[in-house]
Amino acid sequence: MGPAVLLLSHGSRDPRAAFVVGELVAAVRRRTGVEVRACHLDFTEPTPDVALQDLATAGHDDIRLVPLLFTPGHHLGTDVPTAVASSGVTGIADVGIAPGLVTDDPRDRALLLRALTDRLAEAGADVVDGLVLAAAGSSHEPARDVVSGLARDLGELHGIPAVAAFASAHGPRVDEALEALRADGCARPAVASLFVAPGRLPDAVTARAGQVPVADPLGVTPAFVDLLLRHAGVPAVV
Repeated sequence: MGPAVLLLSHGSRDPRAAFVVGELVAAVRRRTGVEVRACHLDFTEPTPDVALQDLATAGHDDIRLVPLLFTPGHHLGTDVPTAVASSGVTGIADVGIAPGLVTDDPRDRALLLRALTDRLAEAGADVVDGLVLAAAGSSHEPARDVVSGLARDLGELHGIPAVAAFASAHGPRVDEALEALRADGCARPAVASLFVAPGRLPDAVTARAGQVPVADPLGVTPAFVDLLLRHAGVPAVV
């Protein structure tokens, strides 16, 4: 049956999130010509173990699981490998798990920064003097450090100060990060969104940003789709 790609999202009660993941599935399928499906850790079906079983039953013995998760933490370190193990397919299919979407690979990082930059431009935030990179948040310190490092890289790319903010768990929140930038002299800040799709947390970011431009989640931004192709490890055919 050839290889298959399984995009794994966190899952959401918000139907907009599943819609965007579906768009990503279609985009990766269109670019690779292979079977691409979605699964979700929570709230939305199918779960990873069920999706893996369905692919194996269909005859796919080479499956690449691509988490739509940005940073290390409990989901990537525990939930994803547990789901693969509980699927029972590892004896009949080779299941490879891609890393989180924020890596140290220069090409991966460049694509992610390009996707963030493109979304900022679409939000009318291409001429700004400070940036907040908003992410979901985590109590896992290494995950927070990853976001902070990406924020620094985004700021260096644009030649302006940039800081991280988080929509959940520990702060700073977006409004607090914006206030800190303003205290340092930034008059025209904007907010970049380290989210795959719309949902409760991106909405909370927008609400806290007030009148400041907020970029949309990454969705099917071309550079973000290119990043997923790299993590899928399947050559693009178009």
